[in-house]
Amino acid sequence: MPPAAPVLSVPPFTLEVAGRPLARVPGVQLQPGEVLHLCGPNGAGKTTLLRVLAGERPDLGCEVRVLGCAPGSRGARKGTAWVPTDAALPDDLTVAEGLTFLAALWSRPVTPLLALADALGLTGWLDAWPTKLSRGTRQKVALSGALGLGCALTLLDEPFGTLDAASRAALRTAIRARAQAGGALVVTTHGEELAGLPVQTLKLEPA
Repeated sequence: MPPAAPVLSVPPFTLEVAGRPLARVPGVQLQPGEVLHLCGPNGAGKTTLLRVLAGERPDLGCEVRVLGCAPGSRGARKGTAWVPTDAALPDDLTVAEGLTFLAALWSRPVTPLLALADALGLTGWLDAWPTKLSRGTRQKVALSGALGLGCALTLLDEPFGTLDAASRAALRTAIRARAQAGGALVVTTHGEELAGLPVQTLKLEPA
């Protein structure tokens, strides 16, 4: 049987912002079931690179491929879940309604999303409006949705930063489960939250 095609393929390139070099990005390939820990000092370009992979910065001049497609293309978007540090939620839907709508939009069952919400301590917030939630609680909702969808590639920017200890443990379990189910993940952290998980590391260096 031929090897599986990489979920993510990034050649070595220099990441630029406003025409100025920001970081040197080593080449990397991410296979199904693998977790990539994206690290580097503050300002090294971790969030910017995630935005590239999510298709929010399409003009790179290099051959980054997500699910065999250009980032941001229809083929890449349909298999990618992306949670930035300031993830937006629909303010006109309760937490439960928002997760149900998200699952329907992606033609996925809602049960895994609600199970993750429960694991992250959101059971008491399911009927709440997002405007009433703290930043950390909103982030838990976004993480429940993204990981519960079961996408081929999940991009998480500093997902542990606003979480309490119990929620951090639950998130580690969810990341491990997503990888064991064949999903690939790219995760940025400033700490050792991914220690003990089977990860490969990509360190960005200032250009």
